[in-house]
Amino acid sequence: MQLYLCEKPSQARDIARVLGIRQKRDGCLQGQEATVTWCFGHLLEMVPPDGYDPAYKRWRLETLPIVPEQWKLAVKKEARQQYTIIQQLLKAAAQVVIATDADREGETIAREVLQRCRWRGPVSRLWLSALDDASIRKALSNRLPGAKTEALYAAGLGRARADWLVGMNLTRAYTVIGRQTGHDRVLSVGRVQTPTLNLVVQRDAAIERFKPSPYYDIQALFEVKTGQFNAKWCPPKALTDSEGRCTDQTVAQGVVQKIAGRDGTIIRAETTREREAAPLPFDLSTLQQDASKRWGLGAQDVLNTAQALYETHKALTYPRTDCPYLPESQRSEAPQVLSALKQSDAAYSPLVDGAEPQARSRAWNDKKITAHHAIIPTATPTDVSKMSETEQRLYDLVCRRYLAQFYPPYEYGKTVIEARVGGERFLTAGNVPRIEGWRRVVTQRKTDPKEREAQTLPPVTVGDAAHVADATLETKQTQPPPRYTEGTLIAAMKSIGKHVSDPQLKRVLRDTAGLGTEATRAGIIEANRAKRNDTQRLARDPVRRRPRPVHPAHSVNPVR
Repeated sequence: MQLYLCEKPSQARDIARVLGIRQKRDGCLQGQEATVTWCFGHLLEMVPPDGYDPAYKRWRLETLPIVPEQWKLAVKKEARQQYTIIQQLLKAAAQVVIATDADREGETIAREVLQRCRWRGPVSRLWLSALDDASIRKALSNRLPGAKTEALYAAGLGRARADWLVGMNLTRAYTVIGRQTGHDRVLSVGRVQTPTLNLVVQRDAAIERFKPSPYYDIQALFEVKTGQFNAKWCPPKALTDSEGRCTDQTVAQGVVQKIAGRDGTIIRAETTREREAAPLPFDLSTLQQDASKRWGLGAQDVLNTAQALYETHKALTYPRTDCPYLPESQRSEAPQVLSALKQSDAAYSPLVDGAEPQARSRAWNDKKITAHHAIIPTATPTDVSKMSETEQRLYDLVCRRYLAQFYPPYEYGKTVIEARVGGERFLTAGNVPRIEGWRRVVTQRKTDPKEREAQTLPPVTVGDAAHVADATLETKQTQPPPRYTEGTLIAAMKSIGKHVSDPQLKRVLRDTAGLGTEATRAGIIEANRAKRNDTQRLARDPVRRRPRPVHPAHSVNPVR
């Protein structure tokens, strides 16, 4: 008998349906030649320090660091029944097919159970990129040898043990030291959560320390024989701060008086034809960032919604991916995916009809593929009417990014005009669309800086006269850095290396895509939000600062 070991019941039902298995048993779905069973996420959990030695129940600096010689896992209390079922099924199995999520954690969930149950039989891997029937059939006919993905299990163990060592030891150390100074609460430390929290704290501190200062801009309206345009004063470097802003009001006022009503000359007029390739399809973090900017959606909300589109609606491929590229083999499936879009929503019909299925964008690149490819629509039609508003929004974002790969580049004329009057330089730039290309498909946000370049510039040539019809002095204030949104915090977590000075650590952080993974960043943000809110409540309510008992085993989440 083949035993398929899935990550959750819904996944097991999808695989069993394709295998033609209908018979329900306790904790599994059983057929004549195959049985499909499931975990509930991690059935096993890492044992806390007092599980190694009762002496560790008391938190003392003298016992640190705690480094287990032999790592222990225990069956979660709520998972004992399902674990026992899997144990019994393994005894009757001839081979195991790991069918958990196709990532590091999925591999770990399955193999830690097999390891504890002392499974020594053959193992193969069902590597699923989507849960629609066509994708499952394709994966079933292309099962991987178990050895090919076993390294993911080692990586998962390394991650879990590193989290345990950092979390358990540093949480105990900081908490004990805190208690010595009168702070009788657990000071939780996590390998990812603590540096992430530090990003937020440092940004908040910079905002609190910030003192605004004035600076001065001059906007001039120039009239030329072919029309008019607005241009901004370029102050000499000697008069500017580090950001190139004039901070001397007297000088700025003098410039306004000097140029008002005078004639100047066009000293630069350049127009270049620019091409802008379509944005890559989404990985999870870019989807979270875009949804945060557009609608203020939280990172966890986006992850949950994308997961529902993957699991429930079978509308999207695997969402917990860090890769925005697509394998070359996917190009042959493009006509089926585009056809499915037309069947899913009639609104996509004109966009699909305008696409070129044979077009080749930079997204198709086998060398850039990691464990998973970008998030794209599946080749199975879906019922959009059954989706919530948020699901429809995210589905539309993903579909349009995919469609954009089959459109030509956006082309525009980029014009730069520089004028000189009274010895002062004024500069302006503007874009004139030439070929709409992929922008017919992908809607730009109103906050996009390129979309704010709305000025259409008149044709001019070097040497043309330019009369200053109006000059305005604008007094402005420097602004503090913006507070993190969930989208910008995810971007900061990915690029954390720029906050590190050590070259070796910077390189490691760059190679490993920063703090956390696509699957865990949303949870880290949620955990830090809770800690920050709790701290703020304590600051407002002195009564809650009284000492209270703390259960050591619940002091830190080792996954963080």
